[in-house]
Amino acid sequence: MPRFLLVVFLSLLPVLCLAQQPVEVWTYHLTPPFKVNASQGLSQDFVDLLNNDPANAGRFRFQLTELPRKRLDLQLERGSPGVLLWATPQFFTAELTANARWTQALLHDQQSFVSLPDLAFEYDRPRSLKGLILGGVLGYRYEGLEKEIASGAIRRQNVHTDLQNLQKLLSGRIHTLLIAQSTLLYYRQSEKLGDLYISEKPLYQFTRHLLITNNLGKAASDYLDGFLAALPSNPHWQIILNHYGLQSMAAHD
Repeated sequence: MPRFLLVVFLSLLPVLCLAQQPVEVWTYHLTPPFKVNASQGLSQDFVDLLNNDPANAGRFRFQLTELPRKRLDLQLERGSPGVLLWATPQFFTAELTANARWTQALLHDQQSFVSLPDLAFEYDRPRSLKGLILGGVLGYRYEGLEKEIASGAIRRQNVHTDLQNLQKLLSGRIHTLLIAQSTLLYYRQSEKLGDLYISEKPLYQFTRHLLITNNLGKAASDYLDGFLAALPSNPHWQIILNHYGLQSMAAHD
């Protein structure tokens, strides 16, 4: 390499290294709309939005990593640097998040009861489910109902996916089901589900945030703060929300 080019390369090396700084982005939400298939979903689109953001200017390479919840908890316990997508504060202990901080809410969500219009179910405390078959998803816990489910007071039938649950409801094999509003909105846009009734009272409401570890580094942390402050007015974010049917869930504060 000519001496002049070598000098130029060495002078640019710090900038090139900075441009390659990787940032791990974790998700344990592996169902629609967060993951639609191996390469598509809200999580991947959000990471792409970060990487293509002009304010990023190539300084950070955000890399999506899918983790089961137990492995995610281990990452947080170890103090590994990273960013967690779509997390809800009440689903994490203060000890587990002691070395991280919550951002403002990105999405407002809820666990909704869905039924058919001609047999519309309106939730009013666990006892309102007496005599009905509740559709659930294997491995999911439904806060506020677990005691009655364990005792048999609530009859719960499980399937592997939310879409299977919706198909069971449409075929009349269950009376009502529980599903995250974000998932329901996605399927109502992507599938021909027909008319459905959503209980005015959900099982519970919650918000989805980012969790940013304290040891991520000041530069990346400051960049994320600026990105999130501008997110509600980001037209590319609005396009993504529209694509998954989530416009009504977007947080604006």
